Amino acid sequence: MSPFVSIVTVSLNADATIDDTLASVVRQERMFEIEHICVDGGSTDRTRALIDEWSARCGHIKRIYERDKGIYDAMNKGLRAAAGEYVLFLNADDFLVANNTLTTALQGLTPGADGNPDLIAGDVSMGTIGQRGLWRHRRVPRLLARLRGTGLFPVHQGRFVKRSMLEAVGGFDPDLRLASDVTQYYDMERQFPLNMRIFPTDVAFMRAGGAANNGVKAMYLGTREIYRHLLGAHGPVRAASMALVKTVQSLSELRFGKCPHERWFAMK
Repeated sequence: MSPFVSIVTVSLNADATIDDTLASVVRQERMFEIEHICVDGGSTDRTRALIDEWSARCGHIKRIYERDKGIYDAMNKGLRAAAGEYVLFLNADDFLVANNTLTTALQGLTPGADGNPDLIAGDVSMGTIGQRGLWRHRRVPRLLARLRGTGLFPVHQGRFVKRSMLEAVGGFDPDLRLASDVTQYYDMERQFPLNMRIFPTDVAFMRAGGAANNGVKAMYLGTREIYRHLLGAHGPVRAASMALVKTVQSLSELRFGKCPHERWFAMK
């Protein structure tokens, strides 16, 4: 039976965190088929050994072990291998926050049904587990379906997208280093009348420190990539406006206090 959801995880020397990623997928309570495609670009630590251990216990894990040209090239490899109706990209330092995350996201949907939405988006939290200080609650904009083409976007760790849509826009731009997930959404939004479902529940937790979220400099460089990508399609004024809205959305995610989701570790 074909999977309803393909989860793609790309990794490189992620043995400190990928065990949580794999465990969070394995522990999903669900009534539909899934596959977890693990794409490793040449780890020299125990990352592949951990993937192999989980694969020996679980039949839904597929492994792709080969060199790549960067994170988005690796994500494209995972997309090409995917067979699910929906695809979720969950990085090797991310995890699903509850055992019913997939069931909640896809509630009421039947595999292959004509009315299934093109994109299902939920929230994502990002920070250091249990640490008090700055963290981010990356809420999918509640008006995203109505305010299209403005620069608002859903974080890729919280969005389930029909594989056909991802393939239609050519996957991820491998020439970008930081923002290809954002520009990919803008391309889908521009090219298709996306049918969306938005639900106000956290899908995933992102550990702080990823390349695209590592401080103000990374935010600036990512925004510059986005502006350059939008320039050809929209011109300088609208491209700048959309990049500004994207930046404001990112800044609005900041929170102060104890980072949530330590409760997930108690469920393990």
